Amino acid sequence: MTQLRSHFRLVRKLQEALGESLCAALDDISVLEVMLNPNGRLFIERLGQPPAPAGELTAAAAEMLIGAVAHSLRSEVDASQPIVSGELPFGGHRFEGLLPPIVVKPAFTIRRHASRLIPLSDYVSANVMTEEQAEMLRSAVSARLNIIVSGGTGSGKTTLANAMIDEIARSTPADRLVLLEDTAELRCAAENGSSCIPATLSICLGS
Repeated sequence: MTQLRSHFRLVRKLQEALGESLCAALDDISVLEVMLNPNGRLFIERLGQPPAPAGELTAAAAEMLIGAVAHSLRSEVDASQPIVSGELPFGGHRFEGLLPPIVVKPAFTIRRHASRLIPLSDYVSANVMTEEQAEMLRSAVSARLNIIVSGGTGSGKTTLANAMIDEIARSTPADRLVLLEDTAELRCAAENGSSCIPATLSICLGS
């Protein structure tokens, strides 16, 4: 019970540091990423849209937030250790914060954890891809081709990879899927599925 109360206090402290608008953004299923640049300007990226301005955050508030995240991760962040990276204790969102001297002023990025699978049909309806492109990907899945999802930071690689995994689960429901990842971000809707990091590969495969 004491540990649970401590967790709730920690989450509340982080939510207060984030503020109402950023907490609301992290509750929005269309949001992919929240970014704070060193100049204090906030941007939010949503599915099918370019990053849009979302106000400003003072350097002091940003530093307090980064420090709170570091505390939640049982880590330290200061001028000698200016980078903190990990998973927030609520929502499963990925956080990376930077402090001077590697940046002029505090900056961070929050990669929102997908709360639902976004199927290829939603990409089409959001005009992110055409129906022909979606059908080409479905055909590649059916033909069991190797598929590489590549792109820059924040380009939506994980979201698209999840959509492809969903297509695999739909088209071959009897097959077993094993996901290998160093950070738990992928989602698998297959009944016979397993997710693991490379160090536990033999356990996942059941050998």
